[in-house]
Amino acid sequence: MRKAKYARLGGVRLALGALAATPAQAAPSGTLTVVMPNFGREMLDLAKTSSQDLQYTGHTNEPLVGTAPDGTLSPERGLAESWSMSEDARVYTFTLRPGVRWHDGKPFTSDDVVFSLAERFRAKDAICTFCRLLQPIDAVEAPDELTVVVTLKEPDPLFLAVLSGRDGDIRMVPRHNYRPVEDGFEMIGDPVGTGPWIYESFSRGVDMVLRANADYWDKERVPEFGTLRLVPRSQPSTRLSMVRSGEADIAFVDPRQAEDARAAGLRIMTSEGAAISSLEFYGCWQEEMLCHQQDFREALVRAIDMPTIFKHIYPEGTAREIASSYWPVTQSLGFDPEIEPYAYDPERAKELLKKVGYDGTTVKIWSVRTISIPEAPEIMELVDGYLRAAGINTEITPMEFGAFRPRYASNPQTWETEFAAHLYLNAPGVRPTVLPNLRVAVIGQDVGGLIQGYWDLPGINKIWSDLIKMTDVEDLENALRSLNHKMYSEFVNHPVAIKSQVAVVGPRVAGWTPSIHGFGWHLETVRKGQ
Repeated sequence: MRKAKYARLGGVRLALGALAATPAQAAPSGTLTVVMPNFGREMLDLAKTSSQDLQYTGHTNEPLVGTAPDGTLSPERGLAESWSMSEDARVYTFTLRPGVRWHDGKPFTSDDVVFSLAERFRAKDAICTFCRLLQPIDAVEAPDELTVVVTLKEPDPLFLAVLSGRDGDIRMVPRHNYRPVEDGFEMIGDPVGTGPWIYESFSRGVDMVLRANADYWDKERVPEFGTLRLVPRSQPSTRLSMVRSGEADIAFVDPRQAEDARAAGLRIMTSEGAAISSLEFYGCWQEEMLCHQQDFREALVRAIDMPTIFKHIYPEGTAREIASSYWPVTQSLGFDPEIEPYAYDPERAKELLKKVGYDGTTVKIWSVRTISIPEAPEIMELVDGYLRAAGINTEITPMEFGAFRPRYASNPQTWETEFAAHLYLNAPGVRPTVLPNLRVAVIGQDVGGLIQGYWDLPGINKIWSDLIKMTDVEDLENALRSLNHKMYSEFVNHPVAIKSQVAVVGPRVAGWTPSIHGFGWHLETVRKGQ
């Protein structure tokens, strides 16, 4: 059973066969201009960014474990060409791809992996989304230049996902690109990577310019374009008009713009399962807040006509409805097809509000546009309308993601208890292994979590301690299915959709091969058109 389950998750693809011979490729030329909603935190040190920031920082540096185009974990698009796991699921041995060089010409070796996993991403100043998921590491050793042995404090048969391009935001960085400072490390000069794109320049709020790595180790993914220019534009109409006018070649747009783009004669390309949109209830672990009570959380859920919001926001082919933010696909460990999306029931919502003695306490709605969910402000406006119609007082606060993230990433968190709940539209990755999303979004910070979005932290922390001790994947699947039902019955959040990343493309773009189920856009795979 273990082997079959790993096959489903892509965990048994351990070695990369020889690449098929391909015709000689022309030298990269021309500029590919890509416009996106924002640049997140606008930081170049990967340890100080988040998964959302990979859309501009993730093109130069690469993960240890790659992701195939079909979304399975694979040596493809990764720096380890093979790996193995010990019987007790505590020791992972990686064989690195030979001949890989950093952009400055220095060789990529096992010492860089030791630095990345044991030092840079575990330093006090490291705040990336998956940095905390490296805390279970007990040791990282380099027996030779192409071998890395990672030993965990506790068994974890799904640890590969943490190091993958599908699930995580941990990218390998070179030791020689950093120097130690108090509480962490400081980048020396420009960022250096091994990826298909080489850093050229970065102007905050203006653009990032990368150039093609003609000597990239994977000759099939040497970019056809000589330069990649990434441009942030917050207004959806601006992004679309830039492609229509020829100012940009690709625009990542709101899903509803797909119809406008088609009407204008433009082509649409999508990255399937790129993210989940989920209405989260934050701060509910504080007993002073109404959302600590299940009846109030259910009232919030029943008051919102999510099926109608879904149809309004997502045209056909851009997303599908889901019943769970953590178990959204059949590949998810613990997925149950019998669980259906919550039903809209405004009368039930009003009964529950009366039951909890709702006195008009304001629900705080955070309207934050991210790269993965640029449509968030429009969704939150609709959520606000439904809540007000149910008799719930609300207050909307627009905010940039870079300013909002410290609210949940800081320790201790600050969720003001004068509000009944804090609502935020989160954008987790699909992550079929499930445990990474639970660690990032659900469990308490005192046991290695980040957002701690669960209403009962002691309870979920106890469940978590049992989950991470399981080494049999079948047992883990059963336990996660039970947790799936438990969280669904407790109205922990309100799932919206599993969505595709929608790209409007101009005539100079002929094709694109991203990986599904992840934040890896792989813009090096964009092929030239006319």
